[in-house]
Amino acid sequence: MRPSVIKQVAVTSLREYLRTPEAIFWTYGFPLVMAVVLGIAFSSSEPGAVRVVIPETSQAAFADLLEKDNGRVEIEVRPADAAERALSMGEFDLLLQGSREDPSLRIDPRRPGSELARFHLERLLAGESETAGPRIEAVTEPGARYIDFLIPGLVGLNLLGAGMFGVGGNLVQMRTRHLLRRLTVTPMRRSEFLLGFVSSRVLLSLPAPFVIILFGWLAFDVPLRGSILTVFLLTLLGALSFSGLGLLVASRVRTVEGLSGVANMVMMPMWLLGGSFFSNERFPEVLQPLVQAMPLTHLNDAYRDVMLGGESLGSALLPMLILVVIGLISFVVALRIFRWK
Repeated sequence: MRPSVIKQVAVTSLREYLRTPEAIFWTYGFPLVMAVVLGIAFSSSEPGAVRVVIPETSQAAFADLLEKDNGRVEIEVRPADAAERALSMGEFDLLLQGSREDPSLRIDPRRPGSELARFHLERLLAGESETAGPRIEAVTEPGARYIDFLIPGLVGLNLLGAGMFGVGGNLVQMRTRHLLRRLTVTPMRRSEFLLGFVSSRVLLSLPAPFVIILFGWLAFDVPLRGSILTVFLLTLLGALSFSGLGLLVASRVRTVEGLSGVANMVMMPMWLLGGSFFSNERFPEVLQPLVQAMPLTHLNDAYRDVMLGGESLGSALLPMLILVVIGLISFVVALRIFRWK
């Protein structure tokens, strides 16, 4: 073997890597961004990091806990049904019920934050009950487990990826292979082509979310308590909204590598702030406007309201409207700036 050749190949490969900003970002930048965002969401250095809900039926029994400052434990009182629903939606880490003599903690041990909440509550209740400690009720019924929270988030992520790479990726590949340039000599209008292309991609992306939902039901008994029609409408509008974003991202990108960088820059905030893997209630108030600006946030919340909470079509109208507006704006802007070449 010739060391000089090996050296030149290594130096050339290194230079090629250093000249690819997106590769450098995903190697070094993305892990740092993940660490910062998740550190903010799960930091235990400030009060309120652990959220506990108490049903109104048990409010009197734990009145003293509500009246004093509990440091890192934030306690709220909700009606009994609303408390159970809030726990299943991931708004709270733990549900405290029962009496002072026989307190009970409802948790899902697999959910991030639940064990920390249990630790803090056991410390608060230590020595104040006649039992050795509070009873622990592990959540096992469908609708209140972490897997029930996770499946709707995975459905939202699937639609996001289908829009960004199913629409954006294919358009950029057509541009790099000069297929789009050939269409310029046809009498077909740009709007006709884009509408037809997006329509086909939306139709192709519709079955996958229902496959995920069906798998969750068959494998983990994840419930679908709301209307299947409402879920279908959410899926359709979510696919249209994210397809519009994918079209906008791909309007002027010239290479697949460039699309990967731009698309991931658009998707990354939604991955982190959209509430797919954990409740976005964990983020501080200063970040909530940014959280609510994410279309994935509204889609995930609406999915959970319908699938887990059994909400009707009326409760999903606002998220649907937001998805429609984002999709329309993205499509109109993309139509104006789209380049064939």
